[in-house]
Amino acid sequence: MKLSNHSAVAIRAAALVLLLGAASPLAGQTAIGGVDTIPPTVPTGLVGTAVSANQIGLSWNPSTDNVGATGYRVYWGTASGVYLQARGAGLSTTTTTYTVTGLASPARYFFAVTAQNTLEESVYSNEIFVDVGISLESPSGKMLTQAGVDSIVDSVGAVWTLGAPDASGFPTKARNGVVDGSAAVLCYSGRSVNAFGDLAGGWWKWTDDATLLLKGSWSSVSTTPIGCVVAPAADTTPPTVPTGLVAVAISPTQIRLTWNPSTDNVGVTGYLVYNADTGSTIATTTTTSFTHSGLVPGTTHNYRVNAFDAVPNHSPWTDPPVSVTTLPPDTTAPSTPTELFASAVSSSQINLSWTASTDNVKVTRYVVRRNGVQVATPAATSYADAGLSAATTYSYTVAARDAAGNISPDSASVNVTTASAADTTPPTTPTGLSAAAAGSTGANLSWSASTDNVGVTGYIVRRNGVQIATLATTSFANTGLSAATTYSYTVAARDAAGNISPNSTSVSVTTPTPPPSNSASLEWDSVTVPNLSGYRIYFGTAPGTYLQSPGQGFSVGNVTDYTMIGLASGSRYYLAVTAFDTLSQESPYSNEVFKDTP
Repeated sequence: MKLSNHSAVAIRAAALVLLLGAASPLAGQTAIGGVDTIPPTVPTGLVGTAVSANQIGLSWNPSTDNVGATGYRVYWGTASGVYLQARGAGLSTTTTTYTVTGLASPARYFFAVTAQNTLEESVYSNEIFVDVGISLESPSGKMLTQAGVDSIVDSVGAVWTLGAPDASGFPTKARNGVVDGSAAVLCYSGRSVNAFGDLAGGWWKWTDDATLLLKGSWSSVSTTPIGCVVAPAADTTPPTVPTGLVAVAISPTQIRLTWNPSTDNVGVTGYLVYNADTGSTIATTTTTSFTHSGLVPGTTHNYRVNAFDAVPNHSPWTDPPVSVTTLPPDTTAPSTPTELFASAVSSSQINLSWTASTDNVKVTRYVVRRNGVQVATPAATSYADAGLSAATTYSYTVAARDAAGNISPDSASVNVTTASAADTTPPTTPTGLSAAAAGSTGANLSWSASTDNVGVTGYIVRRNGVQIATLATTSFANTGLSAATTYSYTVAARDAAGNISPNSTSVSVTTPTPPPSNSASLEWDSVTVPNLSGYRIYFGTAPGTYLQSPGQGFSVGNVTDYTMIGLASGSRYYLAVTAFDTLSQESPYSNEVFKDTP
């Protein structure tokens, strides 16, 4: 049977199924031909520290590989993205640390790391830079301080000291105790010391470039004047005008605003949101979004935004205003609840559960009616109705309600009879619950039967705590799941009196990622024979002609699904399956299917 791309057809009763997909190989898959073409993952968390004036120590997180990473290569240079080593010729190491030695000082060096296996090399890691022989520490008030002294006397006898940093990050200076915040230049002289020398009797020397004022670097010992310190001028530059202002009505009473961040010569502190209809500011925020709530449905609103810095300098308002109308009043009722299940857990209580309804805005409550009369409005998809009479039949319906008061039609009614005083014993808890992924969108469950003093009548299956099925058998196939997602399942048993056992121990199953496009995912019905050992897969590029001799197909063990990967592109493959037992006896080929690889 032919299967089109990205489709799947199941042929049961000892039938073979071919499933198609597109992604990366999964654990347990076999690459035909045995060639490893998957590089290791990129190393992460690269950090570096200057060990001395000519050594830098590096470390990073280990990489992973489908076969195994064999080592790492270290690349470095004196310019960002430009390394002294050609690709593939980096410094080699088998550990996640490395010390680069023999570096010139002072200088700034840039580093990146790759991981490698026997055939492949990953892309570069994050790039970092490390300075050697350069002090990157803030002067912290010592910029004008002679070692051991907290002030300096200038040529006319005035005493200068340092104060706290201003809004731009530069220390303020004070003359005879009076803070001088002007852009005046303060010059002084003295001698400097070596980068790692004794500070006694020496002066700090810092670059006279104001943009590097807080970084600075040491000079060699000198008796020449050190230079000048410039106090920065006041910040009068406002941030840029925010761009990309968008307003979206997200409900009848809410509008969501978003915009792009502004930039500033020092730093943006926050944003003001302005309502152009009322002529007032309605919000101050440090983020680039705001939700305006409490609005009237179907009304139009106009907004502007500006940015401000710490001074504060304000940018102009965005122009023109952005206009948006809230959604009209909600008149759409939720969907009708389905899968209503009612069970008598005792002679005086009935437990109800149902699947969740959907709504164009949001479901807020459910309306439970007993014999046509409302008895509860729970927010959850379950309700315990207590205080009932023994051995009495009750009829239930459930409807959904949203925040606007719209109510769905009632669900189909269910009838249940409370237990008599004689039977209040629930069945035993189901045991042996197992769950296995069925392709990338399904899961198969099975469990051991429960027992009861009268008789078990059925089972309740819950996924992630929500009831999804009621059935009389001890197995269930859950379809329509999402790929690469983990689901948790429990099962409970019930009897004719409506007694329900505790939930079983939960089990989890993760659906796999869809197989790669150049692969064939096979699935077949199990064969029940004594001494079954497993299954073999045969494939070839012509009908009925396989590349493997009888008895030499791919042995996949006692499973009923398998993914062949690494098929050649632009080819048609024909596939079949056999079963074999512990005596090496092999069945005839199954029905044949084919797969066209893109």
